[in-house]
Amino acid sequence: MPKLVLSLIPKGHSDHPRFLIANQNKEFWTGDGWSHVEDHGLLFAGEREIGNVATKILTAYCRDTPVFRFTVPLEIEIRSDGRPALSDIRWWLMRAVRLYVDYHQGQLGDGVGLVSLNLSVLREVGE
Repeated sequence: MPKLVLSLIPKGHSDHPRFLIANQNKEFWTGDGWSHVEDHGLLFAGEREIGNVATKILTAYCRDTPVFRFTVPLEIEIRSDGRPALSDIRWWLMRAVRLYVDYHQGQLGDGVGLVSLNLSVLREVGE
């Protein structure tokens, strides 16, 4: 399977950033497929939305390949006079934390690695 490489192309103004998704063939994602015409590309405003769409594109691209899943713990330490509620921590994490993956720094053979942060499993641990 040839490799699919996605790039985010910044557009808009710094006060109102927008992004296009492009592939290695300089084609732009239209929402239904790829176009060589940049003006046909679908503009995205939010990081979450563009991340979800990029994940769907990559997942569809390699849908016929076997899936292997792994998990790694992420520890969050809160220093506070009072114990914060898990719902408050989850809400803070959703707004404050961004997971960045630099796919150009290594390869997984012919595999595609998709990384996500699952906040639904957030729980308090003992010391």
